[in-house]
Amino acid sequence: MSKVLIVEDNPDHADLARRVLAASGYDVLSATDAEAGLQMAIDNLPDLILLDLGLPDIDGQTLLGRMRRVPELKDTPIVAVTAWPANTGPRMAESYGFDGYISKPLKFSKLAEQVSAYLSQDGA
Repeated sequence: MSKVLIVEDNPDHADLARRVLAASGYDVLSATDAEAGLQMAIDNLPDLILLDLGLPDIDGQTLLGRMRRVPELKDTPIVAVTAWPANTGPRMAESYGFDGYISKPLKFSKLAEQVSAYLSQDGA
């Protein structure tokens, strides 16, 4: 069973994503801020991290950099989750070093499929 960490400060979004992914067979962890997300990632070594860019304590770009400096996380796929416009979001996420991009509002009917695709790219 693949482990997915969701770092999302909106509890409703995090809860819905957690329920959708758990129903699809994923082991789902969630954190509501960057510090908790970093610690949870280090403690649990997820197979994929879904990272909101607008966190209350540290922005997602900075957290991505901190995660990449942890040797055990350097190869973990980290996907930006943001409301950036579709015409710039994927390009910006790639330029920041993310492995992918999922736009908000989340399309819960497609979320498990999107997660599966990112895990498959990594060979998980």
